[in-house]
Amino acid sequence: MRTAAHGPVSLAGAGARDITRTLPFWLIFAASLIGAMTNAASTPIIPQYVQQVLGGDATLSGVVIALAAVASIAAMPVAGSYGDRKGYRTVALVGGGMAIAALLLLALVPAFWSAATSRVLFGLGNSAAMTLIMAWLVAIAPPAQRGKALSIYGLSVWLGVAVGPQLGTVVNQGFGPQAVFGVCAALELVTFALIAMLPSPTGSAAAASRTGDRPRLDGRTLLAAFRAVWVPGVVAAAAWCGEGLMLGFLIVHLTGQGIAESGLLGAASVFAVFAVSVIGARLALAGLPDRLGPLRATAISLTSLTVGLVTLGLAGTFWVAALGAVFIGVGFSPLYPSLTMLATRGLNPGDRALGLGLFSSFTSIGYAGGALIGGIAIGLFSSMWAFLIVAGFQLAALAVLTIFTRDDHPRPPLADAEEPRDPAA
Repeated sequence: MRTAAHGPVSLAGAGARDITRTLPFWLIFAASLIGAMTNAASTPIIPQYVQQVLGGDATLSGVVIALAAVASIAAMPVAGSYGDRKGYRTVALVGGGMAIAALLLLALVPAFWSAATSRVLFGLGNSAAMTLIMAWLVAIAPPAQRGKALSIYGLSVWLGVAVGPQLGTVVNQGFGPQAVFGVCAALELVTFALIAMLPSPTGSAAAASRTGDRPRLDGRTLLAAFRAVWVPGVVAAAAWCGEGLMLGFLIVHLTGQGIAESGLLGAASVFAVFAVSVIGARLALAGLPDRLGPLRATAISLTSLTVGLVTLGLAGTFWVAALGAVFIGVGFSPLYPSLTMLATRGLNPGDRALGLGLFSSFTSIGYAGGALIGGIAIGLFSSMWAFLIVAGFQLAALAVLTIFTRDDHPRPPLADAEEPRDPAA
């Protein structure tokens, strides 16, 4: 294996070393961590920024938050397609540069037009970079290690979710919301540098893009990729609707119930409980998608998410909210690798980034939906109803998953399910 900054890396052969012990894996992990941190630090500040600086209301806050997710719906498959044809690094770096510019605009120009423009640019750029980062990992990970690699890689997202809101709250209280966006721009610059350091992946998609043999994207290719990912995509939309609601309005929801915004037992600390729960469950359940299969692991996740969202909606104290966050953390733990495995198992390797981009666009649909539901529900009813509605989405997603997904890990007959005896015993 080569580890030069721009040399190709291939770890997909038989007997390959553990992908999680390589430098490329941890560069990808760090880039994803910081990308998630900037999103998690800046998004919860948007409602305060819109209301205190721009003079808007909760509904407008939801719209501004959702703009990034709406933009990423289109950006992810397009970025994936260009990544397959032009190379992952080029597209990821362009996306990272757009994210930096977006956050600087939000920090320097306090106006409605700049806030809207910034969120669109951030959605386009950050989502493009993160889509290619995930495709990069799938490209370099041996098939037998993808479940483990994606499980550990997914921790980067939840670590970012844990640290981001705390960072944003501290900077906001000390220097104001625009300072938060400036700090996030600096963090995105670090992500840009990490992407530039990544070695190029090898494989059919990467080789084709380097030799110029990749055909142009056509309707048949797009339809085939969509058919491969739409069911896990619908499930992801429901689940990420919960994340979008939490990031945008959990602090607003809990402070409305009399819980302090910051502090050890404050609303922002619920995000830390959530992330710690994801990390603990991920470490304990890293092999769950491989042992039970991604279908059953996803069903378990959706059940846990439903319980957690209902608990958060009814929470009136920090401890009840923390319990809800634990259920959601446990639910999200095997969900990411499970859905990614379901999404990629029917994809042509040469269209992997396109398929992952389409799949990721469903998460953006859910993320945008969570932000919009939060803003509308708070304006019309209460934040409690937003959480209960999104909890219902998880049950609907479970029905779609069960009806339309085949089980590639059927239970063995009872007589065959026993562990083989050691002949030497």
